[in-house]
Amino acid sequence: MILVVGSCSDTVSSALVRHLGASGQPFQVVDEDHPDRYSVRRDWLEGRAGYRVLGGGCDGASPVGSIFVRHAAPRHLDPGRLAALGDLQRDLNRMLTAARCPTVNLPANAGSNYSKPFQVGLLAEAGFDVPRSLVTSIPEEARRFYDDLGGRVIFKGISNVATFAQVLTPDKLDGLAKLPHCPALFQEYVAGVDYRVHVVGDEAFVTRLSSRDEDYRRGARAGDADLVIEPAFLGDEVTARCIDFTRQLGLVVSGVDFKESPEGRLVALELNPYPQFTFYEGRSGQPITSAVAAYLARHPVDLSNVFA
Repeated sequence: MILVVGSCSDTVSSALVRHLGASGQPFQVVDEDHPDRYSVRRDWLEGRAGYRVLGGGCDGASPVGSIFVRHAAPRHLDPGRLAALGDLQRDLNRMLTAARCPTVNLPANAGSNYSKPFQVGLLAEAGFDVPRSLVTSIPEEARRFYDDLGGRVIFKGISNVATFAQVLTPDKLDGLAKLPHCPALFQEYVAGVDYRVHVVGDEAFVTRLSSRDEDYRRGARAGDADLVIEPAFLGDEVTARCIDFTRQLGLVVSGVDFKESPEGRLVALELNPYPQFTFYEGRSGQPITSAVAAYLARHPVDLSNVFA
């Protein structure tokens, strides 16, 4: 049986649940939008220590062969509901850390995404070409970086919290005065098309994105009629490096973002351990959800210590 942990309001988790239901693959769901309905109990199971997931459709009796997890983000500010979600996710993470069955993806292995500068360094060590980067809270350093690159600079947030990349145009330079209150990541601006490589185990799905906006996500939200999203090919060496890097981080699924300049320079920007792949497959037709479901179905553990 496959256990899906996440939010039924999330497009990725709900798409996977629909696919599993249509395929007839046995599964159960922990819907973190209702954390008060679930509990995780450490127990002695079949002569060994293990975990029971209880609540919703889970009775804690069926062995779990593989797990998909994409934790829900808080959707409200009620202190009681926030505390309940935090408690459930804490207990689930303890279970996931001890689980013998394959997990897509283990939260403990997603830490590099919490610091974009750290991850850029890891990408460089793995052999990817990366943009020149600067993290600073000092306006003068940011201005020097801007001048050194001839004004071709973008800026964005440092953490895993989603922020849109923006070009640092002359009219935004006065905003550098705010840096002492909130450091930012400044990077060499690479104009051109975007690529997203979704890794699923040993497979890779390459999607090409062309937008008028420097951040195609903003263009998509704004209804950019010229946004083009289509299947593409980057070469075996690039996709193999994406698969290897994903595996090095202890992940099964990832989304690796690239920019390609008009001159053909391919620059790696970041790796997302919890990619929103339904957006890409919905526009490109690539079967990413079915690939994730197939991975979970092909890699069950025989002797599980998790029951749901």
